[in-house]
Amino acid sequence: MYIFRYLENSSKSFLIGLGIVLVILIGVIDYLLSPDISSIFFLIPVALVSWFVGEKAGIVISVICATLWFGIYQIKGEIPLANYVPYWNAFIRLAFYLTVTYLLAELRNARKRESKLARTDDITGVANRKLFIELAGMELKKSRRYGHPFTVTYIDLDNFKNINDYGGYKVGDHILQTVAQTIKATVRETDIVARIGGDEFIILLPGLAYEPAQIVINRVRDILLETMDKNLWPVTFSIGAITYINCPETVDEMIEKSDYLMYCIKNKGKNLIEHITEM
Repeated sequence: MYIFRYLENSSKSFLIGLGIVLVILIGVIDYLLSPDISSIFFLIPVALVSWFVGEKAGIVISVICATLWFGIYQIKGEIPLANYVPYWNAFIRLAFYLTVTYLLAELRNARKRESKLARTDDITGVANRKLFIELAGMELKKSRRYGHPFTVTYIDLDNFKNINDYGGYKVGDHILQTVAQTIKATVRETDIVARIGGDEFIILLPGLAYEPAQIVINRVRDILLETMDKNLWPVTFSIGAITYINCPETVDEMIEKSDYLMYCIKNKGKNLIEHITEM
């Protein structure tokens, strides 16, 4: 597992170079022994490059492996050059290597898609609760280490249930997508946006103290309301925000406090912002 993680984190140029070195090494073994005995080992660099670099690089390595095997077979003179057998064998090996390349690339892509689906919200495309907790946990560690403040903002869509009841889930999903993309376009790339519940979103603003965070929160709310008005959607936003000077113990605690704050102000009246500081 350590080797696998090391290769996962290695650069593509290093992995391609490693693949070429393995091809040369196996070619030398082919030359010293019989190509029929060791040619199967060409699958090692083919699989390595196909999995960790990609299908295109795997195809290149496959062609190099088949060509090298063919060249060694001819140099050793085990079958006359005029005979069609070595050409056929080289073609079969190339087809085999390319098939392995394709299958590994497809498996890798499927694994990536599955991993992405498990970590992102399937309707809006932003982070889901699981990914938010993971990313927020990393930010909490940074905040503890460097003493930086941060702000967490919990947003609830007012009257969203009426949209689903009377407008249908298709309209509701479109609103959720619009809200998510509007928030993403309004905040910084380093900020973390997630859909935390049915009609609830959360934003983590790393490094922002109370005043700059308040500016961002107001801007997000104003642009969201403009977007709702433009589309004639009767949706407003209840927002609870907490600026942390000192980190909470856990991400769950941070989510629960901001969620509770949001519901407190929602009970007072919708379309409000409450922003406090936790020392």
